[in-house]
Amino acid sequence: MFMTKKQAIDLFGSGAELGRAVGLSRGRISQWPDELDQKQTDTVVGAAIRLGKALPAGFVPESHTEPSAA
Repeated sequence: MFMTKKQAIDLFGSGAELGRAVGLSRGRISQWPDELDQKQTDTVVGAAIRLGKALPAGFVPESHTEPSAA
């Protein structure tokens, strides 16, 4: 699932805060497309998890089980 730029900004409160969270300037964030690609979505989700932000519905990490070694 991909995130929109608006969802990403709303998650952090502002474009400046989003930029700080992902290591980019506010100007660079403003250049992102309205629909984020997978890398941008992953970057935002990773920063949100690292900073303890509540993710929008549909972005909750799923539990994965490691395959057992045979």
